[in-house]
Amino acid sequence: MKTMNTEIKKVVTRVKEAQEQLQALIKGQDWVEEARKYAERQGKEVKKLFAPDVEKMKSFLEKERKELERFQKQIPGEVKKFRKFVNVQKKELEKLLTNVRKMNPAASAQSGSKKSKTSKKARTGAAKKKTAASSSAASSGDGAASSSTNA
Repeated sequence: MKTMNTEIKKVVTRVKEAQEQLQALIKGQDWVEEARKYAERQGKEVKKLFAPDVEKMKSFLEKERKELERFQKQIPGEVKKFRKFVNVQKKELEKLLTNVRKMNPAASAQSGSKKSKTSKKARTGAAKKKTAASSSAASSGDGAASSSTNA
């Protein structure tokens, strides 16, 4: 009987411990529930504060998206225009270079030997300078030549 009483006491103490743990867990659940409710209330407040700003940001982004789409549609046409412009300028430059070479055969002989030594940019810059100088000289020279032929 004594062993039975000791065993019953052990079981009762275990049950009491389990009951205490259960009560602590239940009390802990209440705290968690209160914290969850508080967080939900605060979340609603934050949403109220941010809602107007979010709407403004959405409308701004939508306007920017539309503008970017418009620019993207314009890009291919602008590229075509630019290519056409560059090709026209290239042809005009080639014409000017041929005119310069025709008028000044010594320069064309020199430029042929300089090509291997100078870079493309340097040649282009030199050609532009020569073209400008020769066109101003040619225009003044042409006027004198035409006036002398007319006289």
